[in-house]
Amino acid sequence: MRKKTKKESSQGSGWKNLAPRSSRKPASAAAFRKQLQTAGKLGLLSLCLATLVAGLWWFDKKIDSSVDPIEFTGLGAPVNEVIFQTDGVLSKRWFGNWFGPMRSRSLMQLDIMSIRNELEAEQQVKEVTVRREFPSTLVVEMKEKQPILVLRLRAKDNGVQDWMVAGDGSLYQGVGYPSSSLSLLPSLSIHPSLLRLNSDGEGYCKLEGIPRIAPLLNLARKDYPELYRDWRVVSYERPDQSDPGAHVLVRSGKVRSIRFAPRDYGAQMQRLKYLLRQPDFRMKSSIESVDLSHDRSVYAKI
Repeated sequence: MRKKTKKESSQGSGWKNLAPRSSRKPASAAAFRKQLQTAGKLGLLSLCLATLVAGLWWFDKKIDSSVDPIEFTGLGAPVNEVIFQTDGVLSKRWFGNWFGPMRSRSLMQLDIMSIRNELEAEQQVKEVTVRREFPSTLVVEMKEKQPILVLRLRAKDNGVQDWMVAGDGSLYQGVGYPSSSLSLLPSLSIHPSLLRLNSDGEGYCKLEGIPRIAPLLNLARKDYPELYRDWRVVSYERPDQSDPGAHVLVRSGKVRSIRFAPRDYGAQMQRLKYLLRQPDFRMKSSIESVDLSHDRSVYAKI
């Protein structure tokens, strides 16, 4: 085996000198900037996360320690306007007295559901819609019960107390009705046993027979106003269609007694109008009775 010559030894050592030496320093300025940018992004992300956590902690403490809710949208201004609409006689002034002063009440603090429920608890009110119109308007829309009869009861002071009778049979003491309009309504006459107090002792229970005679009154008022204006007193006895003795009795100025069956009111009113137009009846200032409750037959007593 031959020994390496000095030249060969020198060449081998030269190739080893060409191998890269490990170093922690970056190979260029661009790489150094890239490392700085990466470190900056990580630092900024950490700062944002820390700020968010601190903000959530502060917000939670603020909510727990606040007495009033924090309003972010600026809707805490007092109510500046009330729009009140109804299909009856109650006025905006009535609502103002019912609701009380608006000052210092903000739109968002009002309990819309509670206002609606309390209004519908009023005897004269049938249905209510309450809503907000931002930034500061309260809208109240109501439907009222419409009286078809007046029940006049003796009061404790020996006077007379008027109770409105709605088409569903409910009884209530009306507010805002002009006396002239009430004078046009017929009076209701019923047996005292049909009148029952509510369980709380305030007011009266619904009259179950009224929904069966309400269509007659509505029809007469709408299509036969000349006859309806002469009606004075309405009464009923067992107004059930299955009861052969059921009837509705109307006392008027010209015809002292008009008897209806509690069904098919349209046909009975047509027969009544035809009968009163006949010469023998038209010339009479007063007629004793007309009975329309026997199907197509009409019995009249002059």
